[in-house]
Amino acid sequence: MPTATFDQWLTAAFDHPVQKREWYWDEDFDTYWDRLQLSDAVTVEYMTNLFLAPDQLKRYSLEQVAQGIWFLIGESSPGKSAYALLNAEVPLDERVDCIRAVANFFRIFVVPLAPSRANEQNDHFQEACFMWWDIFPTHGGPIYGNNTGGEPELHVACLNTMAEILSIRSELCQLSALHGLNHWHSSYGEKVEEIVDTFLVKTVGLTTRIIEYAGKARVGGAL
Repeated sequence: MPTATFDQWLTAAFDHPVQKREWYWDEDFDTYWDRLQLSDAVTVEYMTNLFLAPDQLKRYSLEQVAQGIWFLIGESSPGKSAYALLNAEVPLDERVDCIRAVANFFRIFVVPLAPSRANEQNDHFQEACFMWWDIFPTHGGPIYGNNTGGEPELHVACLNTMAEILSIRSELCQLSALHGLNHWHSSYGEKVEEIVDTFLVKTVGLTTRIIEYAGKARVGGAL
C-alpha cells in the first residue's frame, strides 16, 4: 500500500470516539496503524504541517483533539509518533523545524480556546496541552539509560520553543511551558533558570499562580 496522505493520517490520529480506554489500546491497533505505511520522515513532515496549520483540527471535538495529542506526543503511546523527532536518520533541520512549529500550534490554536484562567485539572483538552512537554519522549537526557534522547541542537530547539510558548499571553501556555521546563531542569538547569528568570523580569501582569509556579519550575521543584 502507498504511504497515507496527510488527510488520511490526520483522520487516523484524531477521528475516533472518545472513550475511557482509548482507541489506540485496541488489539488491532498495530494492524490499523501499520496500514498507513508511515516512515519517521513522513511522520515528522505531517506533524510539522499540523502544527503550522492547526485549524485543520476544528473538524474534531476538543475531546478528540485531546485524545490525539496524547496519542501523537505521549512517550507511552503505542504509535510512538513523537519518537520520530529523535530519529537521527531523519534530517535534523526537519526535526528542529517540527519542534519550532509547536509554538505556532499553541499561539494559533490553543490560545483562543483558553482565553482566561487555565483549567487543566478539569478540562481534558487543556490537560493535554499542559502535559505536552511532560509526556514528550525526552527531557534533554538519555532515554532508559541509552543515548537516544536527541541531539544537543534538538534540545536547544525544545528549550527555545518552550521559552517562546512561555512568552505567549495565556495562562495555559505559560503553565505548559513552565511544566516542561521544570522537567528539563535536571539536564539543562542553568538554561531553564535563565529562561524562567528572564520571563519573570520582562513579563508584566503575571497572575499569582504563574509567579508561584514559575518559582518552583525554575529549580525543577514543580509537581
